[in-house]
Amino acid sequence: MAQQHEDREQRSAVLPTDPFDILLSKLIGLPNGAHTSAATIQSIDDYGNSTKHIVQTVKTEEGEYVFVEQASAREGYRRFILPPRVLAAIDRQRASTTTQVRRRHGRRLAEERGHVNPFTPEMRRKALETRRRKAAARRKRGGK
Repeated sequence: MAQQHEDREQRSAVLPTDPFDILLSKLIGLPNGAHTSAATIQSIDDYGNSTKHIVQTVKTEEGEYVFVEQASAREGYRRFILPPRVLAAIDRQRASTTTQVRRRHGRRLAEERGHVNPFTPEMRRKALETRRRKAAARRKRGGK
């Protein structure tokens, strides 16, 4: 009986208690999942301070999780879990900034070539009102 109690105490000391370790071990090896090897990225700022990031992505049926470990002399050692909703927001923001840069670049090229935008502010306002009216009608019908 005493041996069982000792085994239980020893086992509980061995099992992970950190949420990072628990979730990572739970998600790796799922039947319909996949995971990458951990990648180490070292960045050095302008002052020569070095920060090391260890990044690993795990894909599950509910989405992708990214596990990030960060180590630096100044900040110490920290670990983060980026859940699917956070990664989706990052993807949306990256797509948005890419679109903004492409649009800006396209406008600059058009100006250099002498092209003039044929759409007046009045035409744009009218089109925006039409899109809003149609979107409201779709919502009212139960569509998107």
